[in-house]
Amino acid sequence: MNDYSGFSLIELLITLTVLSIVLAIGVPSVIGWVRAMEVRSSAESLRSALQRARAEAVARNTRVRISLSNTTGNPGWNVTCVNVAAGCPASLLSHAIETNSLIRWGAALLAVSSTMTTALRAGATLPGTIDFFPLGDAPQVAGGTDIARVDVIHPASKDDVRLVLRIDGAGNIRMCNPSRPTDHPEACH
Repeated sequence: MNDYSGFSLIELLITLTVLSIVLAIGVPSVIGWVRAMEVRSSAESLRSALQRARAEAVARNTRVRISLSNTTGNPGWNVTCVNVAAGCPASLLSHAIETNSLIRWGAALLAVSSTMTTALRAGATLPGTIDFFPLGDAPQVAGGTDIARVDVIHPASKDDVRLVLRIDGAGNIRMCNPSRPTDHPEACH
């Protein structure tokens, strides 16, 4: 009587085939999810920096500028006081330019920011700035001289993973997703 334990070659091949099929189906969706999370993380970081710059302008009762300075669109920013004084130093906050990130930013002034159908080119209108005034407003956005829109994109993505940050003259900052239907709360209006 032979008492062999273990798997036969046929059972092992069937298991490997099923596992290969599951991985072939699942891995692309996981990669897409990771890219979407990278875009969201970068967009949230920029939105937080914009809100912090606005809050600094109100708290210090002076003009505060956030600069997006990388011409290739690599994420990175600096928050500075426009009029340096004892209560407002030249540099308030900064986020070093991420040269190893695949995420890219593109920006637009108000005249170009209305259409959301296509993503802005990485590095478009950069370097660029947004000035927040002591009341938290950003009138130069409405005047067309400061950035009114920033697209956060992942260029390696075929399905255009993108989020858009919009800044208005009142200093409001809104993040939206242009791929959402118009009745969705995250839709770009």
